[in-house]
Amino acid sequence: MMEKTGVAPGTAIYTGNLVPKKPDITLARFGPETLQIDEVHSSDPLIKLVEPISGTLKSWFHIEPISDQETIIKLCSDFGLHVLVTEDILSVNHRPKVDEYDNYLFIIIKYVVYKKNDLNFYQVAFVLKDNLILSFADKSPHRFAGIQKRLQKVDSRLRKGDISYMLFALIDYIVDHYFDVLEKIGEEIEELEDEILYNPTKKSIEHVHNLKRNLIELKKNVWPMREVINTLLQSDLIKSEHHVYFKDIYDHIIDIIDIIEGYGDRVSGFLDIYLSTLSNRMNEIMKTLSMIATIFIPLSFLTGYFGMNFKYETVLNSQNAYLGTNILMIVLPILLLVYFKVRKWF
Repeated sequence: MMEKTGVAPGTAIYTGNLVPKKPDITLARFGPETLQIDEVHSSDPLIKLVEPISGTLKSWFHIEPISDQETIIKLCSDFGLHVLVTEDILSVNHRPKVDEYDNYLFIIIKYVVYKKNDLNFYQVAFVLKDNLILSFADKSPHRFAGIQKRLQKVDSRLRKGDISYMLFALIDYIVDHYFDVLEKIGEEIEELEDEILYNPTKKSIEHVHNLKRNLIELKKNVWPMREVINTLLQSDLIKSEHHVYFKDIYDHIIDIIDIIEGYGDRVSGFLDIYLSTLSNRMNEIMKTLSMIATIFIPLSFLTGYFGMNFKYETVLNSQNAYLGTNILMIVLPILLLVYFKVRKWF
């Protein structure tokens, strides 16, 4: 974000970490009886591809990646988007939000990727305008291949419904992916719990702190999405007949937040379990060492006593003293072990 410090509002600068690359653009034009999906070039005047479409057809442009800021600025300008919208599209560290302009909605959602304990968020921006949706992303869930597959079905609600239903499907597709990530984290938590209970190590604590950090990041990016859905429900550009679907997304977001908070409580408890497990292990070690020391106390006494070279001691002069002492040193540990077992000390 340092490159944006001090620049004028509306200055569009790409803040991601991808190497500049011309975006791949997919155009889907669809209606109840029509579907056409094409790959188009960023150099083409995309707005002209929309103008010939009749009112019954909808258009969806997916643009990915957005690392070539000059191309993105031109595309946004062609579609008449506000300079602040262009700036927000290229500033990939925004929190989820909705901005409503005169004749279109601008929405930012976070797509999450979780691999090998590494959590990453990618910004996906949507513009809803008339019968058109624009989606901009550095990284999206498989370029929304699942949505394209659903469009192939003639009886799909995506093709029959309003364009706002398409927006619902795209957001829902991203939100559902959070459940997949939470399932992976849940499995990780189960494994970590067993590890801490039976074989805790320093890496276990590092894993706990990493999980806590990931859960905090998840909640930080999911929490604002409630406000996003509430704002969409109040917008005139979202048909009332589709409100029930957006409310379903809202319910999913609440479920995700509840799961995150539950996981957070469990992970926080792992520190107590870790310390308790280490304390119990130390107690077991100390108990074992104490029993060993207890066994050797009488043996040390016997060897010390009979190690004194007093010539006139009767016992020491006895011919059976050596044999009797060895027998005594064998019997005593056995008796002590039996006593410990009876007392259930081990």
